[in-house]
Amino acid sequence: MKEMGKHAQTIGESSIGIGKEIGKGIYKIGKVGVKTTAEVGKGAYKISEIGVDTSIAVGKQVFRAGKAGVNTGIAATKGLSSVIFYPVKKRRSILDFFWKSKRGIITGAADNDPAGIVTYTQTGAIAGYHLLWLVPLALPLLVAVEEMATRIGLITKKGINQIIIENFGLFWAWFTTIIIVICNTLTIGADIAAMADVSNILTGIPSVVFALLFGALFLFVLYKKGYAVISRWLFILTPVFLAYIVSAFLFNVPWGQALRDTFIPRLSIINMDFAMVALGFLGTTITPFLVFWETTQEIEERKDVKHLGRERVGVTMGMFFTQFVTFFIVIAAAAAFSGGGHLITTARDAAVALKPLGVASFLLFSVGILGSGLIAIPVLAASTGYTFAETMQWKNKGLNKSFSKAKGFYIVIFLSIIIGVIISLSGFNAMLMLLYSQVLNGVLMPILLVFLLLITNNKKIMGINKNKFWSNFFGILAVVINVMFIAIMVWGWIK
Repeated sequence: MKEMGKHAQTIGESSIGIGKEIGKGIYKIGKVGVKTTAEVGKGAYKISEIGVDTSIAVGKQVFRAGKAGVNTGIAATKGLSSVIFYPVKKRRSILDFFWKSKRGIITGAADNDPAGIVTYTQTGAIAGYHLLWLVPLALPLLVAVEEMATRIGLITKKGINQIIIENFGLFWAWFTTIIIVICNTLTIGADIAAMADVSNILTGIPSVVFALLFGALFLFVLYKKGYAVISRWLFILTPVFLAYIVSAFLFNVPWGQALRDTFIPRLSIINMDFAMVALGFLGTTITPFLVFWETTQEIEERKDVKHLGRERVGVTMGMFFTQFVTFFIVIAAAAAFSGGGHLITTARDAAVALKPLGVASFLLFSVGILGSGLIAIPVLAASTGYTFAETMQWKNKGLNKSFSKAKGFYIVIFLSIIIGVIISLSGFNAMLMLLYSQVLNGVLMPILLVFLLLITNNKKIMGINKNKFWSNFFGILAVVINVMFIAIMVWGWIK
């Protein structure tokens, strides 16, 4: 019995030992399992992270794919650009409109307005092919100005007027604000007048009715913040500007002369009328609002300096296509009016640049005027609101806010639309109003460019991202050319 007891005890101890070993083994297996699970979890998380990053990268690339484009290059020219490329500008790509609408405002669309279409047409009708050299010249000037405005927003995260207040004083901020308000409001009025004019011709209903209807529509859309949706769909209309390229090739154009005038300026033939048209051309291409609006857009997009290189490429490509279309608008108009010397005073005259397209010419012109106006006018009004609110140093501003939270901002927008409607009802010729509003832009633009250059050359403000040689060269050249045309125009008046 004792032996059996010892054996039983031994067996028990062995069992306990084996049990402990088994327990330890199970514990170790459990630990390995936990570690394995943790590793698997980490792996899955990393895979997820990679997936998210990849998705973001793909999204960015898809967005970038549409980038490059137009202010919509100013008017007609601008229209196509937008469709094809326009820089982020958030601004101007059809992909951007459909996939990545930015707070309902796309900068590029703002230049895609009736004022641009008619001003480019007036350039060809009045000066013929003689001012075609402004097209390639305006490209580097436009790229330089827009790149400077972009860089200010990316680097400082402040609006231009806020920087002016901090470095030059409130007086100068109000000075620039008044310029923007005047230019934008007059352009809004001229655009509404043109839209009402073509609507009257199409329907026979008095222009005054359409001016009031368009004004009410813009107020409603901005109040309800529905512009983002509307702009995406209206932008489909911008391919209509391709018609100007087709039309130019259907005319009997003296291409030798046209190409000569494109690359060899003949300054000796510049008179007061040519200087006025040139100012209008530059005023609608390098429009004052663009300087302030582009900076605001970069801030609202919340991009940083690492995006600067991509933005530069987008701006350059977009502006190239913008000026490409402008080139054909001027040529089509010059050919339509037999080499120039004709001042356009009616919408039907302006549509003559599309005459080779037959009975559809006026319809295409009307679609371009109405579509671009519906896109651009809310942008012009909103840019006025942003500039004014910035100078007043209102914290609550932006189309992403409700009326109750940003009353001052919205009141400024509404007033700019209402005043624009009143201007459109003044009885002044709509086609001439479009041209003269852009001439005023050209006269006032040098003042804004000087502030832009002062800011972007200030190391205290821009740090290592201040202007390099070419930015300064083309920025200063833009000022000099504008001032030169102003002087010629004023001298012509005095004589």
